Amino acid sequence: MINAKAGMVLAAAVWLSACAAGPAAEVWSGGDVSHLAADQASCRSEAASLDVNDPSNYSDPRYGVTSAMAEAVARDNPLADRGAIQRRAAYETCMNDKGWRLPQ
Repeated sequence: MINAKAGMVLAAAVWLSACAAGPAAEVWSGGDVSHLAADQASCRSEAASLDVNDPSNYSDPRYGVTSAMAEAVARDNPLADRGAIQRRAAYETCMNDKGWRLPQ
C-alpha cells in the first residue's frame, strides 16, 4: 500500500509541476529583431484596446476574421472567453502585419 501512496504523491507532484509551468515563450521570426519588443508592445496595446463587444469589428477587414473565429469557438465551447480569443487573434494579426510569423 505504501508504494501506491508514493506513486500517487509522485503523480500529483508531476501534475502540479505541469500546471505551474507557464505558457511557452513566443518565438517570432521574419522581422527585424531590434524591433521585436516595440512591435510586441504596440500589438499588445492595439489588441487590448479592441472592443470585442463592438459589432463594427465584424466589418473591420483586419478583425472580421478574428470575430468570426471567436464566434465559431463560442459555438463549440460556450464557456470559452471569446474576448481573450479575439484579442489573441488580433495580436497575432497585428504581428503578422508587421512581418512577424509564429512557427507552425
